[in-house]
Amino acid sequence: MVCGCRVRRSTMKIGIQTRPWGPEMNRERLPDVLAEVAQAGYDGIEIGAQHLDIARPTHYRRLFAEHGLQVVGVHVGGEIHDAASVQEALDNLERIIAFAAQVGATFLPFSGRPGAGDEESLRWAAENLERVGRLCASAGLRLCYHNHFWEIADDCRELRYICAHTDAAHVSLCLDVAWVRRAGGDPAATVRTFLDRIGYLHLKDTTDEGWAELGAGSVDLQGVLQAIGGRPFPWLVVEQDETGRTPLESARISRQYLRERGL
Repeated sequence: MVCGCRVRRSTMKIGIQTRPWGPEMNRERLPDVLAEVAQAGYDGIEIGAQHLDIARPTHYRRLFAEHGLQVVGVHVGGEIHDAASVQEALDNLERIIAFAAQVGATFLPFSGRPGAGDEESLRWAAENLERVGRLCASAGLRLCYHNHFWEIADDCRELRYICAHTDAAHVSLCLDVAWVRRAGGDPAATVRTFLDRIGYLHLKDTTDEGWAELGAGSVDLQGVLQAIGGRPFPWLVVEQDETGRTPLESARISRQYLRERGL
């Protein structure tokens, strides 16, 4: 193992979020996206549900298999801080969960929106995530809540509340280390704090000006990898929100960064 990492490559796979390829390519030219993902050396993808025709799981399962890629997760998002929002979205969520299970996904990553921050909104967030998490578990998936900056504020108050008021069997975390950094937190320390609740990581880098490929920003990624220690996750997923490079070039740079660290 190089660079002092103690993460065991044999137990983890490396995926990528397909966001850099953009909505049109994800919807209309997904085979081209998958070909580039495979060319860049990744084992699997995470993709937004909004880009997929969830009535065609057999088509997508065959497409992913043709490119030798697994599905890490099918990403969804929405409001979670009140009584009605998840209920209104529940029918569609149930269809997405069924689709994700049918294409062989491991996780259902879920991104929330900023809430009021009061006790009631936090309570609803936890209750709604627990409800969705139970649906995921019944389908053989693992719900992973994906953070942005607001969940990290005030010493990770919202993340701590969610973890304290949901069942670990139903609600895990997809910890985004660059959003932790942008919120003023310590990514490696945050990984250690929530290690028992993390399903997988979004590896991402950032500068003061914008997002960066892995190793080109200010996130202590080496510290993050060391924080995993002897408890590696099934997946590490590269996420690049924006890039000035082509998606393939960006994906290759971040994949090479991890490869040089034995991953």
